[in-house]
Amino acid sequence: MKIFLRNNLWSVLWGFLILVLTLMPGYFLPRVPVWVDKYSPDKLVHLFIFGVFGFLLVRGFRKPGTPAVIMNIPFVWALLVSAFIGGATELAQGWLIPLRTASWYDFLADVAGALAGISVIGLHRYLKRE
Repeated sequence: MKIFLRNNLWSVLWGFLILVLTLMPGYFLPRVPVWVDKYSPDKLVHLFIFGVFGFLLVRGFRKPGTPAVIMNIPFVWALLVSAFIGGATELAQGWLIPLRTASWYDFLADVAGALAGISVIGLHRYLKRE
């Protein structure tokens, strides 16, 4: 377990950063002009933070010392963990956090970002074989 946590230190730290940012009460967040909000820049933030998260998870899950059940399908596990964290934070925003709302679109952006980050590892792996 100790080796597994050490292998995934960066993804655990990034996960805590995600929790801090997504579970912050709305009155701590900067206000953006209405015209900027119209283009949903927060979706790009969701894509980025979960893209990095998915990338870091796969990197950690592929290292020696990882349980075989995870090491055999690290891409699937990274997507499942990312989707769980994304869904849990959206539910918490909707039910527990003042001045925050849950959004299916934010959840989809979380999953899309995770898929993008995971795909970077898969693409690198594919190109490396050629």
